[in-house]
Amino acid sequence: MENSVSSYFVGVQGGLVMSMIAFSIVFIVICGLMFVMMGMKHVCRVLDSMQTAAKASPAVGTPSPAPAAKMVAAPAEDDSELLAVISAAIAAMYGSAARVVAFSPVKAPAATSWKLVGRIQNAEGFQD
Repeated sequence: MENSVSSYFVGVQGGLVMSMIAFSIVFIVICGLMFVMMGMKHVCRVLDSMQTAAKASPAVGTPSPAPAAKMVAAPAEDDSELLAVISAAIAAMYGSAARVVAFSPVKAPAATSWKLVGRIQNAEGFQD
């Protein structure tokens, strides 16, 4: 009589063996993904260094940009979308008379009463 594979995984021992096989597969996949992410980090670092090297050595015959006299919080390329969203929200709230001239990120204070209340509320169940 021929036994099928499922006949070996019967009972508590079979369940434990199947669990060990499943956990092993999961950890192997997680380790593989970790190695892929570590490899991508190195690949991205190399690509970034190549881009900065290309920007650092301009082509022959191109004039270098003149230094700016005064820069007032010029938004970066990534901040242009954020500036557009903030401007649209202000225009929706106050009409077209208001406009955004410049913006810069604000650092949150180290300790506020809101943070303290949040920490107290999160720790309510752990006082026993």
